[in-house]
Amino acid sequence: MPYSNLIATTKIQQRNTVILTLLLVVFWLVSVVFLAERHYLSSARDAINQETLHSQQRADDLADSIQRNLSQLHGTPDLLSTLLRVKWAVSRFDAGGAPSALPLEARRKAWTEDPAFNDLSRYLALSEQYLNADLVYVVNAAGDCIAASNWDTQGSSIGTNFAERDFFKSNKNGQRGIQYAMGKTTHIAGLYFSTPVIIDGKFMGAVVAKADVPNLSFLIKQLDAFVTDSNGVVILAGDKTLEMYTLPNAAIAAFSEQEKFARYRRNNFSTLDIVPWENNKFPSLVKFKNQPEPHLLVAKNLPQYGLQVYVASEVTAITSLAQNHFWLTLLIGALGSILICAVSGTVLYLETLKRSKALLWRKANFDALTELPNRELFHDRLEQEIKKSVRSGLPIALLLIDLDQFKEVNDTLGHEMGDLLLQQAANRIVNCVRATDTVARLGGDEFTVVLPQLHDVLIARQLAQKIINKLAEPFYLRDEVIHISASIGITLYPADATEIVNLMRNADQAMYAAKNEGRNRFSYFTRSLQEAAQKRLHLTNDLRGALANHQFKLFFQPIVSLATDRIHKAEALLRWQHPTRGMVSPADFIPLAEETRLIVEIGAFVRKESLAWCKRWNNLNPEGFQISVNKSPAEFTDENDSANVEIFVDKLNKMGLCGENFVFEITEGLLLNADVRIHEKLMELRDAGIQVSIDDFGTGYSSLSYLKKFDIDYLKIDQSFVRNLESDSNDVALCEAIIVMAHKLGLKVIAEGVETEQQRDLLSRAGCDYAQGYLYAKPMPPEAFEQWLTARNA
Repeated sequence: MPYSNLIATTKIQQRNTVILTLLLVVFWLVSVVFLAERHYLSSARDAINQETLHSQQRADDLADSIQRNLSQLHGTPDLLSTLLRVKWAVSRFDAGGAPSALPLEARRKAWTEDPAFNDLSRYLALSEQYLNADLVYVVNAAGDCIAASNWDTQGSSIGTNFAERDFFKSNKNGQRGIQYAMGKTTHIAGLYFSTPVIIDGKFMGAVVAKADVPNLSFLIKQLDAFVTDSNGVVILAGDKTLEMYTLPNAAIAAFSEQEKFARYRRNNFSTLDIVPWENNKFPSLVKFKNQPEPHLLVAKNLPQYGLQVYVASEVTAITSLAQNHFWLTLLIGALGSILICAVSGTVLYLETLKRSKALLWRKANFDALTELPNRELFHDRLEQEIKKSVRSGLPIALLLIDLDQFKEVNDTLGHEMGDLLLQQAANRIVNCVRATDTVARLGGDEFTVVLPQLHDVLIARQLAQKIINKLAEPFYLRDEVIHISASIGITLYPADATEIVNLMRNADQAMYAAKNEGRNRFSYFTRSLQEAAQKRLHLTNDLRGALANHQFKLFFQPIVSLATDRIHKAEALLRWQHPTRGMVSPADFIPLAEETRLIVEIGAFVRKESLAWCKRWNNLNPEGFQISVNKSPAEFTDENDSANVEIFVDKLNKMGLCGENFVFEITEGLLLNADVRIHEKLMELRDAGIQVSIDDFGTGYSSLSYLKKFDIDYLKIDQSFVRNLESDSNDVALCEAIIVMAHKLGLKVIAEGVETEQQRDLLSRAGCDYAQGYLYAKPMPPEAFEQWLTARNA
């Protein structure tokens, strides 16, 4: 099973186990919450019922106490209304008479000083003491008070008219009256009980007895109890701050301002804060006076007195039950969840342990990117195949595959695109080989194929060519179309070697031979390849010390203007003077320098040396002087390249030179699918005034698209086109086409490898701008070049 599939399967099983665990935990928690909620509701309802019974008993007891205290007073008007002196007093006034028109003080004085009325008032005062009343008075049919028990006090009720009182209105209708009101003269709140005085069927007046409400406060000792009148106004409360508050939606709200003031001596009333408790599971509970604890509000009606008795009990058990319910639910839910998770975790651990071994083995033996066997598994399988080969006598072929141009793709398009390319390349290689073959990735862009049990060694050649053809097809990486090739080295067991390390070395040497032969091909291992590889290794080691040991030299080759035959350009060419090997060809060491990235330091050396000579020759030449230096793709992709260019431009300026004194020669391969970074660096060169030339134009990935996209100044026609120039050759047509195209795009053209006058003349007639080659001069050391230049331009 592929590594990714193995991981995916493991993750799916882990996910399923986790999901099952979560479902079990959720089921457990829901069950716990449901059962705990039922228990909580049952316990809470029991507590509420118990508290309801207790509160109702308290309300009943309080109502009974109030009733006992008021019952005697309630009968007082009935008793007094039958007295002859009362009837005689009210009969002195007309039954339908109007209230006295005399001023209050005049009325009070007249009726107080009248012997008969005064005698009645004294009698009422005595009755008040014996009947447990706070005030007793008699009113006539017009509502005027004609006698009162408080006749001798400053606030005497005599002379006051009570016709607007509800109890008086009831009396006029022949009914007993009862009312809570504020005393008109005493300004003391009280309960008024009245009985009409009927003589010969006519309403002649009434007897009124009053109980002052403050004197009843001893009955309510609990702070959570209060009494309201028929209008919903609290008239008596254990908590005195509640008095004169109203119940929500009380009848008093419908009274006019005058009616409120007449009865209560005030216009504004605050409403008691009684709202349903936030937990709607218990509708009988309320939030009372904004207190946090829930309350039970129990009422007892006293309809005969127009009163209601309320007891607001704090149900603390609900809060404690809620807290216990929360913690109990949390504890049981947590313990059950932990148990479920522990069991599931054990199962998951055992499953994971089993899978992890497979994953670890897979991770240790397979490449994570391509899912191919890695180097370790490759060695193991190759070793097993060698053992089989020893028994069967059939040979093994080992193919080492290296992707050409992969580094350029990776550097220009980024590592993500490089990874995609490797994955697609791996799939193509796998699809080319047999089911019994092993394809492995050693690292980077190197792949190996083990071809065991070969009855015919030609199978290796056929499969190698098949792989090359398949990898040469376009790669579609998102929006990019990439073209690469492959170089393949082939070695045989046991013909070439019997040890794995030697087989690998042989395949590597054969692969490099394929690269050196032009890439996109395969090569078999030979003994001569081994000798060349050893030489290459020694050369690489020597190259690392060449710069420090001052073995590199600059040579210069002139670039001649075909129009004027003048020279104000030259190309700087690097030479390696090895102490024992002599002059080493750039074709031998430049690829090594690029592979080891020593090219970055070498490039800096070339530019530094070129600066000094450019300064000197620029001063000698009135037309100025321009030097072309090669800039490797490896330098462009170096992270310090922008900083190095800035340093170079700064040195240019300090030496009195400008960007136009230098041309950077680049290869077409750099511009193949160049990303934003390459484009930005080319723009940096343009901004600095440094010109850019395309070297060896026509031999690589020639395309008009990048010529339009990038700011290019020169095209250098490769010497392979110039070498065979004849008047009627196809190369002339190609050169002419390149020159015309370049001029249309505003580019100058330089022809390389000009060795004959015929070549020069053909190029000149074709409109070529500059020529470079042995016809004019070979590359020379700078001192020799200076002498030659002075003589040539003299």
